[in-house]
Amino acid sequence: MAFGVSPTPELSPARRYCLGMTNAHSEAATYLAGLNETTRSLAVVAHEAFASEGCSSYVKTIYIGYDIDGEMVAALYGHADHVEVALALPEDAAGDLLVDASHLTWRTLPVAAIIRSGDDIVDATSLIAFACRRVRDREHAVERDNDFFIRSRRERRGEV
Repeated sequence: MAFGVSPTPELSPARRYCLGMTNAHSEAATYLAGLNETTRSLAVVAHEAFASEGCSSYVKTIYIGYDIDGEMVAALYGHADHVEVALALPEDAAGDLLVDASHLTWRTLPVAAIIRSGDDIVDATSLIAFACRRVRDREHAVERDNDFFIRSRRERRGEV
């Protein structure tokens, strides 16, 4: 039972309350409950970090989106063996967890943190706080255009 998260797929109302997943985050709680035990434990910690920073959350089929005052901060994707979190960080942000996120086609989320372990989630919470601060302070000015994604897709295919 990593990070104190129950391995059962359903989160009880009491557990949702303890995780700060009251009505404001109930869709996120449902998404998180559907993840496998390992991924769920990592994703719950990331979700708690966003909630503690004052982010609103919403769910679109394959991800949880996080925003502050309507400005996108992040998108969390649960995978079989890791959590991927696209973040509102500078395009040139570098770090052990960070990868280019152009495959996710977010105009304002240029990099993603790949979280595979408890050690990773500790580092990721710092990145989450930094992304939230950038959006809250209106310092995040990344806005990729369509041409960027066309070039990126061609590069991934080896067409360039």
